[in-house]
Order: sequence, then structure tokens, then C-alpha cells
Amino acid sequence: MSMMSYNWSAFQGFPVDYNNGTFYKKISKSVGSTTHVCDQIPLTEDELEEVLTVDGNYKFMFAINNQFPAPTLVFHDQQVVSIRVYNDMSNEAVSFHWHGMFQTGSPWMDGVSMVSQCPIQPGEFFTYQFVASPPGTHWYHSHHGAMRRSGLAGAFIVLPKEGNERDDIPPVDKDAVFLAQDWQAAASDIEVVKEMEWLMYSSGKLGTQMRTYDGSVSSLTHPISRALVNGKTKSFSASDTENAKAVPMEIFNVTQNGSLLLRIIQTGMTGEYKISIDQHKLLLVGSDGGDLIPTWIDYLIINPGETYDVMVFGNNTPGNYWIRLETTEVLDFFYNPVQPNVSFAQLHYQEAEEALPDSEKRECTVSEPCVMANCHWSPDALKRWEPNTKCVPINEVKSTPKSVAQVPVPIPTSENDLQEVFLNFHFSGSDLISPRPAVNTIHYKGPPVPLQLYPNIVNDQTVVCNNQDMTSCGDYCQCTHVVKLSTSKVTQIVLMAEDGLSTGTAHPVHLHGNRYYVVKYGVGVINETSGLLQGPNQDIEYSPDYRSAKWRNSSWNNGNIPDMNVKDPPLKDTVVIPYKGYVVLRLKTENPGFWLMHCHLETHMSVGMAVVIQVGDPMEMPKLPDNFPMCSSYPAYNEPDSKSKSGSGEKSGSNHMEDDALLQLPSTDGGSTKSQSVGNSYHRDDNSMMNISVGWFVLMMILMVLFVFGFFALSVVLISRHCTWTFPARSRRGYHDIDTEERVVFSK
Repeated sequence: MSMMSYNWSAFQGFPVDYNNGTFYKKISKSVGSTTHVCDQIPLTEDELEEVLTVDGNYKFMFAINNQFPAPTLVFHDQQVVSIRVYNDMSNEAVSFHWHGMFQTGSPWMDGVSMVSQCPIQPGEFFTYQFVASPPGTHWYHSHHGAMRRSGLAGAFIVLPKEGNERDDIPPVDKDAVFLAQDWQAAASDIEVVKEMEWLMYSSGKLGTQMRTYDGSVSSLTHPISRALVNGKTKSFSASDTENAKAVPMEIFNVTQNGSLLLRIIQTGMTGEYKISIDQHKLLLVGSDGGDLIPTWIDYLIINPGETYDVMVFGNNTPGNYWIRLETTEVLDFFYNPVQPNVSFAQLHYQEAEEALPDSEKRECTVSEPCVMANCHWSPDALKRWEPNTKCVPINEVKSTPKSVAQVPVPIPTSENDLQEVFLNFHFSGSDLISPRPAVNTIHYKGPPVPLQLYPNIVNDQTVVCNNQDMTSCGDYCQCTHVVKLSTSKVTQIVLMAEDGLSTGTAHPVHLHGNRYYVVKYGVGVINETSGLLQGPNQDIEYSPDYRSAKWRNSSWNNGNIPDMNVKDPPLKDTVVIPYKGYVVLRLKTENPGFWLMHCHLETHMSVGMAVVIQVGDPMEMPKLPDNFPMCSSYPAYNEPDSKSKSGSGEKSGSNHMEDDALLQLPSTDGGSTKSQSVGNSYHRDDNSMMNISVGWFVLMMILMVLFVFGFFALSVVLISRHCTWTFPARSRRGYHDIDTEERVVFSK
């Protein structure tokens, strides 16, 4: 929990408060035999160092090794990484995705719950083992439920092998991680996701959303607190609490004429930020592990899932300068102008005394315009708000010649060498109140067993759909959406964000297990007078239900798209689709497996904006290691659902199960299936009254046993709280019970 001081040996936590220049921990002190009063003791420097101050508010969080953000992991390229994850949580399962890692030959280590592996249950551990590749700035985070923003995310840095360092940029004096994210002081992330899932925005919360430069809706979910940098933020509002104004913000140190490499990672749940440093330009040199031709910029737009490397040079007067994280919100939901929300960190020259900055942003002029990198708006929309700022979309940033030589841009040699797929990331529905996150109008629902462990389940049409036979699917179509691609082909993926509605948001989309070149970028049609979006980009023609699309000009087929950069485009694993626009990606499908592709806004992904990209047939995928941990032997529950793919609760076709059928779980060898009997939960027979009577008797006996056991346990706890026993350090109870033969064995 934030703003708590913990005594781990005694399993005690003490609330932390700020008063008259000092942080205190509150403790309960006995007065007499029965009275307890609150007392406060100043925190020592060591105790204060361990407090997760965050924004100064109390909030339940998750943490890895008691740290927030999670520990930074650093490896060298091609090193074999072995990471054991212990789930010490009481109620939540978990899995970890190593964002940016290729997982070549190890797709089951990608860390996506119910796609690449079974979730790690409370009290269990799982050992991830894979090759660290490619080099660059990456990160890791939970990929089960909504826990990423609340603490389960950290930096994953892969350094180049000795001798393979870049020679086109100057060496830096320091290398620092810069984890940026949104934060909500009150609501839990699970609550935020459930509000989206259950359409609770219809009660008036929709009107609290803001709009960006072109009138598209901001992806930040309100009410937000402030942006965090490395888990810290500080309030400068007179109306805020003393705690919020007293907690520290993150400070980055630089020396005069020195240099600093900032590895900026956007780990947030929602929202994008515009990052800048007062009176300092940034040298953009990399993104998502790909090397970029150095480009001077003033502002960096970064969305959840993205990483960027920028160099900062200490070429100004020694002092203290604001690092600004601004939202891109310039309009409220009803198109009234608003001021963007701004959060801060600090750049400190070590030759100067540390103090709060009084710096101001550089003025952008006609003769010296500012440069905004990763801008996904039309220049005509941006100039209304930033008249002297150049908008540079990501496709205009270029890869280095060395990078392109190592990973050539795939060019098809014939029509048969190219495969193209259109994926529309949007909200499907017929009005502004009830649309749901989807891809090609299909709302992703996780399978009952992991696809990578049970690959034959993709043939079960009661679970998996592929957008081919969806004629009976209505506004709300839910299934495990899988798109199959052939291996060893030049693949062109066209990402879109169009739903036919008058308002919507841009989407940052991440593809697991692969990187792609961003070869073309198209924005929506802008009204010349208002500078606002008025329609979709006209290069693409959509079906009436927005489930499919094609190039409006047929001469663009077979990869013949004009104005594509196939010489030196940027290499990415996460890219932003502009609302009512599109992005064209190029890659070679050389990594067989099941790879999730999803919007990296957790409020969108968790409710259905995802699709599984199946690269190759199961027989082309790497063989699962012997004794790999499988899911529990409990049969998957095939719930009757009126919102299933068929759009009806009735059975249709031979694939539906009978009331007391056998649940078919495909075997891991890709051959025969294993069968387990499943009784229908809704079935009642003639002996139902007898069954209920016996059930109540058994239930009462169990409750009595639990009551006696609970009374005994409570007595032990109460006695221990009043005794001066010495408790051992925290231990992971129960792990010794796991048989060593259940651990993962990897062949060399």
C-alpha cells in the first residue's frame, strides 16, 4: 500500500503522514490496560526510502520484491534469461509478458495468460526462460487482469554485445530509466475496467472525457490524478493535501557539458503524454529497441506500450529545469477549450544547488519552430493549437542504415509472396453510449485453455472465430478471435480505427513476438475551418458493418501502395492508429506461434480489443518442452451464452455439446483428444430434493469444522499479537510442496 511504512519481520504496517516538515509513521500505543491511542514517530532516512510515496495518497497496490516500480532487469543481447516468478498474492493469479522480446523458439514464454501459458495461481511459482533479444529499451508487465498500472511493471533493458555498440551517436555519461504512467488515486484498475465493461460511463461519466487537437477523444480515463515518473509525483496545487504536496518527485542529474540517455517507457493503463524539458532539446535515437537516425525534437508523444530513447545534453546554464508531462487534452467533451493537465519531474545540474525549478518552456517561433515527434494528428489540426510546431508522425522517423542492413525491409518477389490483412480497432455499436471495444466488430474473449498449449482448440468453432463465417453475429459478437497467417511470407497488416461514429479515440496497438516496419501513415479528413475531424481517410473502403475493409483504389492491391517508405522506415512493436486513419505495417512471418495483438489501453484490451495472430500451422511451431506446466485438470466451463459468436443461446450444428456431453481438450502433441465427462450445471433430475438434503447436511458439517478451525486460528493470532515472539523473515510458504519434476525442463 502506498504511504505505508512496513515492518516485514513482524508483518506490521504503519500509515505515513507529513506534518510540519517531517514524515511520521502512525502507531497504536496502549494507555492503561484497555485504552489505545494514536502516536506518531518520525521516520528514519532508511524507513522513508522504503515508503512508496507515489502521489501522497493511501492506495492498495501490487509490488514486485516490495518495489514500485518493479526492479529494472538488465541483460546482454542473446543471453539466456531465467526468471522465477513467485505469486505471493492471496487472491489474484498472474502472468508476465516480456514486452519487446521475440521469444523465437519459445512462444510459451510470452507470458500471456490463456494464450501462451496458464496463469500462475496464488502460492505457485513459474520459471520463465528465454533468449534476451533484440537489444534496446523494453519492459515487462502483468498480462492477467488489470494490475499493470498498480505496480506490476518494470524496465527490461537488453544491452548490445560488446563490439556491437552504436557508433553514430556520442557516448553518454549516464543512462537512466524513465517510467511514465497515468495514476488514479481513488479507483482501482479493476474498477476502471469493470466500469468500461458494464457501460457505467452511460450514467454521465462519458461527459468527463476530454478531446485532443483534432477533436478525437483523449485516451485518458478520468478522473486522473497526476502522471507518475518512476513511481513519483508531486502536487503544486494549494487545494491538495499536505501529503500530496510534500512527497518527492523524480530528479534526473546531469553535469554541465555532460550527457544523459533517458530510456522512456510508457507503462500506463490509459492515456498519452507530451514530454519535454524546459530550455533543452531532445535527441531522439531509438524506439521499441530499434535504432533511429538521430533527430532533434522538442516534444515527444508517447502512448502506453511504447518506448523511446532520447539523449539530453547539459548545454545550458547550470540550474534546475522542469521536465513536463502534459496531456494532449485541449477541449472538453463538449468542445470547450481547456488547459492540458501537467505533471512534473526535474532535471538537475549537479553544479547547482538542488531547488524547485522556475524555468519556462522554449518559445516556438516561425523562424525556430518546435518539433513534435510521434504526432498522430493532421498538421492542419495541430496548427490551431500549436501554430509554430512541426508534426512528425512516426513513419517519417527513419531507421539507421545499419539497422536496415541487419533487418531488411521485406519486399515481396511475387503476388504469392505477399499476404495482406485489414484489422479495424474500434468500438462496435450503433450509438455513442453502448459501443464496445472490438477488432473487426469481434469482441475478444479468452479461450478456456491456452492456445499455445492446446493448439488444436483453434478448430473448435464453439470457441474460436476467424471473421469468415459471422453472418449471424450482431452488434455484440464475442469469441476467441484468431487470424491465421502463413509462415515465411511478406506480410502487410493495415491497422484502422473507424467505427462510423462521430467521436472516438486513437489506439496504441502492440504485436507480441514480432516487430514491424511502419511504412505508411494516414489520418482522417479534417474540416479546414474548425480543424476538427469530419470523416474517415478516403484511401480505405469499409463494409457497412465495419467488419471488413479494402483499398478504395484497386491498383493499391498486392502491395502497390504509393508513398510507402520501404527504404528506411522505423522498426516498432507498438504503434498508434489515428482515429479515422490507418497505419500500414510490414514484417516477415518467421516466428511461428500464437501471438496476441491488442490495444495497449487496458480499458480497451480487457474488454475485447484484441486478436490472436496465428503464425503457421501447429506442426510448424516449436515443440512444447517436456513436463511444461499445464492448467488444472478441471474441465473448462462451456457457459451457455446468448452473446456468443452465433448470436443465439440455441444450439446449432454438430459442434455444440449435448447436455451431458464430453468436453474435448486437444492434446499437446497435436493429435488425438482427451475426453472428460462434464455434467450440465443447469440439469435437474427426479432425485433433486434428496440431493439438496444431503448437500445441506454436508455443507453444515463443513461449516462447523471451519468454525472450530477459525476460532483456533484467531486465538493463535491474538496471543501472538500480545507476545514478544521473534518472527522469521518473510518466507514463501508452500513452495517446497511443489514436486521438482513439475518444473520446466528445457532441451539444449
